[in-house]
Formats: sequence, structure tokens, C-alpha cells
Amino acid sequence: MSSSIRAVPFVAAIFFALGSAVAQNNFLITTPEPQLSAWWLRTEFYPFEKEVRRIPVRKIRSTWCKATEFRRDLFPENFQSDIANSGLSFAVDGIFDGSKANQTALVGVYETCNHERGTFLLVLAWQKNGLPTIRFVHEMPIDRQFAILKVSEDASTLMVFHCMECDHISPFKWDRSKRRFRPIHVEDMD
Repeated sequence: MSSSIRAVPFVAAIFFALGSAVAQNNFLITTPEPQLSAWWLRTEFYPFEKEVRRIPVRKIRSTWCKATEFRRDLFPENFQSDIANSGLSFAVDGIFDGSKANQTALVGVYETCNHERGTFLLVLAWQKNGLPTIRFVHEMPIDRQFAILKVSEDASTLMVFHCMECDHISPFKWDRSKRRFRPIHVEDMD
């Protein structure tokens, strides 16, 4: 085998890695104004991935073309300290529906094939073979897509915070009778 043939996979891997790095660098754009607003209120997110936790984006929602789970490493270092000190997380593990299946709730940003963006809440159940299945997905089409999670003490309510220092919260509670998560009013939280 010639050395040029062996070099092709290596060169392709470099271009793939560079493409991923460029996409990550373009994941968020924070406007400088208004300076009195927190960075999460001035930031827009641009998803760049085709899978979330090994699930193809089109299997999560057929209208989505891209989605990226929020992860601390995608944020600039000066934002990461705010995230770390918030007491909130982009992903939480637990059993949120009373079943015996381990689950992960996570938030991120999606983009439809029509270039509409928003935030999503995704709850995955983990099978014994280690593969995730979609338990629940909720789209929140909004201009500023920041979201971060907190779980109630009894793990029955997932709270999506749309900022880290305000009361703009979207809570979701497991409804045993309907066997699904449903949005609830903040006043109805236990």
C-alpha cells in the first residue's frame, strides 16, 4: 500500500477535527450591549451537531437538522465560572417518572431545517444494553436559547431555568395518570 493511500484517512480525520473545532467556536455569539444585562441574556446559540447522546437529531424530532446539548466545555472560560457557581446543571441523572429506569434529563439548543432555533428539554431512559431511548422531548422556540436545569428534591419535577438569576422557569412534572411529563405553572410546584 502506498504512503499516499495511508495518508488519506489521516488527512480526513484532521479536516473532520478542524471542522468540529470551527463549529464549536461558532456555537455561541454574545452581543456586547446592553452591558447591564447578564451574558446569558445577550447570547445566541447555533447548534452544530447531528447527534445528541448517540441519538440522531432527526430521530429526536423529524423537523430538526441540528441540535447541541449544552455542555460546560462549549462555553468560554469566563462563562464557565458562572455556570459552576450557579448550583444548576445542563444535565441531571435520576429517576424522574417513578419507573426503575435510570434517566438523564438534559437541555440544549436545536435548529429546524427551516432555520428556526430554540431550546429543548430531553429526557432519556437508559436501557440495560447502555443505549438511550427518548422518554420525553419538549421544544421551546425562543430568541435567547439559554437553559439550565434543576431537579426538585423528590426528583418528580424538572425545572428549566432560562437564566441563572431570575424566576423565568419552565417546570415539568411527571403525570402518572397520563404517563408523560407535562408543563406546570410555577405556583403549582410542591
